[in-house]
Amino acid sequence: MRKLRSIFDKMKKTNASMLITSHLELPRITMIGDIHVYIENHHGIVRFTSTEIVLNISNGQLVIKGRGLVIKMLLTAEMLVEGKITSLEMNHRTDKNGVES
Repeated sequence: MRKLRSIFDKMKKTNASMLITSHLELPRITMIGDIHVYIENHHGIVRFTSTEIVLNISNGQLVIKGRGLVIKMLLTAEMLVEGKITSLEMNHRTDKNGVES
């Protein structure tokens, strides 16, 4: 019975997390070491070079910096980047009064 409850609790947490993420359209970023980064819920590529990739996200831009960056997979809202990743930055969009949206 405890095992069943544990499984049920994990499912509740996972489903709640998925609902929150999909409802807010927040980016989900999974990084493996400094060689892979998987991004979900992006809204397009702004700039792509071997040292910098800039993506639109729901509340601004995501900047990936590194060396030898390549896009290994690109789907409508998902992307896999490989290379030597040195930094990830989220630049939030602001309105005319400087308030983050």
